[in-house]
Amino acid sequence: MHFDALTLSAVVEELRATIVGGRVQRVFLPSALSVALEIYTNHQRYHLLLSAHPQFARVHLSSARLSRGTEATPPLLLLLRKYVNRGRVVTVEQPDLERVLLLSIVKRSSQRNHDDETGDIACDDAIEEHDDSEALRCELVVEIMEQRSNIVLVGDDNVILAAARHITPRMSRRPVLPHEPYELPPPQQKRDPRTATAETVRAAVAAGQADLTRALVAGFRGLSPIAAREAIYRATGRTSVPIDADLPWEGLAGAVRSLWYSAHEPTLVVDESGPVAFAPYVLTHLRQAHPYPSMSAALEAYYAGREQLTAHQQRRDALYARLSDTRERLVRQQSALRTELQRAADLDRLRWEGEMIFAFLHTLAPGQERLEIEERSIALDPRKSPVECAQDRFRAYEKARGALAGVPERLRAVELRLAGLDETLALLALAEGYEAIEMIAREAMAEGYLGNDAGSRASPHRARAMPPLRLESSDGFMIYVGRSALQNEQVTFRLGTPDDLWLHVRGAPGAHVIIKSGGRDIPERTIREAAALAAYYSSQRGADGVEVEIARRRQVRKVRGGPAGLVTYAAERAVRVAPRPPWQTGQQ
Repeated sequence: MHFDALTLSAVVEELRATIVGGRVQRVFLPSALSVALEIYTNHQRYHLLLSAHPQFARVHLSSARLSRGTEATPPLLLLLRKYVNRGRVVTVEQPDLERVLLLSIVKRSSQRNHDDETGDIACDDAIEEHDDSEALRCELVVEIMEQRSNIVLVGDDNVILAAARHITPRMSRRPVLPHEPYELPPPQQKRDPRTATAETVRAAVAAGQADLTRALVAGFRGLSPIAAREAIYRATGRTSVPIDADLPWEGLAGAVRSLWYSAHEPTLVVDESGPVAFAPYVLTHLRQAHPYPSMSAALEAYYAGREQLTAHQQRRDALYARLSDTRERLVRQQSALRTELQRAADLDRLRWEGEMIFAFLHTLAPGQERLEIEERSIALDPRKSPVECAQDRFRAYEKARGALAGVPERLRAVELRLAGLDETLALLALAEGYEAIEMIAREAMAEGYLGNDAGSRASPHRARAMPPLRLESSDGFMIYVGRSALQNEQVTFRLGTPDDLWLHVRGAPGAHVIIKSGGRDIPERTIREAAALAAYYSSQRGADGVEVEIARRRQVRKVRGGPAGLVTYAAERAVRVAPRPPWQTGQQ
């Protein structure tokens, strides 16, 4: 769905009626690619969101107070605090037919920049006039261009102060870098839709496009696909029209012009999957179109729904990257500790050499450089006596032995954390929905996987737990499936009793599965259904067949000193099954 020039024009009209003349009381970053302004005017606060998200770039007012989403303080935020915070919004502009917003802000240079990030500061609109000859002036520019979207802070001398994205000359012919002059995106060489005529529409269609919608989009500036489809529907009563048909050229031209000259009527289209389209005009070619009181309200509802559908994947990717960084650090620690352990062989050699030198003192002559024993050669320092050479060996042995003290225990601790982290990464990849991902994130934080110090832990009980998956087999037996480390521990050691069956994929991270026996014999069909669930909620989900091991719950033990969910067990047998999701467990 395109945030097009028509939509931006409706937002600009709304902003001119609300925030112009208002004072910016708060500026912060809801995310790395967005800026939020809290603006006070006419005894009312407005919350303005500016986003350069590659999929959801937009500008609109928010009905709720926005919150800071990143602890980082990039140069853009520092300069926004200097130039924008406590400044006045004097103009809101949109270059002709472009998806670019320019907020002009003036701030008296004598005014202190308090940068209050948490509280509201009372503000009286009746501020006395001052000489602004020394005022700080800037423009906050939002470029809404999908993957190339950006937020740029430009000084009064038209020099870029900061930007959400730095664009180098290698990346674009129009670089966006601090200390460089700012240039607006070059206008497209297309026709003006506000002056569309039958001839210009016919010429656009004759340009070689096979589809009428594409032809209009390619031929006219600022016309998005949804706007083109709406114009076609208004002129023909259909959205799919053969391009070689006898088209109503005058009607098409009039429909295109009307989109620009009609009063704004914000509309949002919602179907069973959620919001699917928005426009500043009535969308007659789509069903379930609902009017909204403002363009910002429609945009807020649309993007809230859309971001909810995609936020979980973005959150998963970000969390996976952080956990992978932690894993790399642990692997480096593991390698270093293993190298330390290899020095144990050198310790034995040092001690043996010292003992041999003492044993053969009577055979050593002053200045001798080597001692040959049992086809092994011991180097001697001819400048020292044999006793001194032996003592050097023993001193080096004691020093190295002290340095290696505790290395096996440290290595075991690192290897346990690696095993627990691998389980967490596997379960994260399988997590379904935002809440499940957040649950794993909280558990990872509690285990110290996301902290600066990977060895530090918070209490795992602070993580808010979701209940494990609970299913009933075809034979009426209850099956519990853990989908996080804490859920695995809960399933195994709280819900499971000694005679219950416990299942886990062989040699791969994944879910713990318990079949509640209730003192009865468990049928093979139920066992295979539970095994298929264990395979599905494991890192082997994509395999055709997976070996799942089965043990009595009494044969499962927590790993001493290990993270939550890490166990040892003695399997009674294994079954090979194909992974199956919960909704197919009865189709074995």
